[in-house]
Amino acid sequence: MIEIRYELITFYEVESTPSMTTLIIVCAIILILGSSLWILPSPRQRAQMKLRREAMMKGLQVKLTKVKDLEYPGEEVHCIAYRLPRQPKSVAKNKTWMLYRHSESNDELRIPGWLYDRHAGLYRFDDVQAVLTLLAQLPEDVIAVEGSIGTLSVYWNEQGDSDDLVTIMRVLTELQAL
Repeated sequence: MIEIRYELITFYEVESTPSMTTLIIVCAIILILGSSLWILPSPRQRAQMKLRREAMMKGLQVKLTKVKDLEYPGEEVHCIAYRLPRQPKSVAKNKTWMLYRHSESNDELRIPGWLYDRHAGLYRFDDVQAVLTLLAQLPEDVIAVEGSIGTLSVYWNEQGDSDDLVTIMRVLTELQAL
């Protein structure tokens, strides 16, 4: 009787082995598929890629960059710079300047909601009211606006859509004309 029982236990163990192997194979396949799905871009990342592609098609340069964080001195904020190359005739008359979106404003410029970066150089706008009107049109998640010798830039968190991109393009074009 003992021998028969031993054979039944052995037979039972042999039966369970293929199902355990199958279970291990299925788990391995799930892990591989899960890992491959994890590296695919999310819907938000796809929308950002589409937005950046659209910006480049319209002539803007798009670059991942960082700007100073005014809330935490010494820290930087990662964002995307949307840059419009300046026309050669406007390069000579304009100096470098940078405006940060902030609750305070500098006395030099008197542009509410924007803080002037004194380290970028002092630039006096001929028509401050026109600049203020243009800055008010920018999306809320725009961090800063910069004018340099070769480009006009908007530093943006890309929370918006293509309508915001059109607004940014229009504001940069109109700033260039000032």
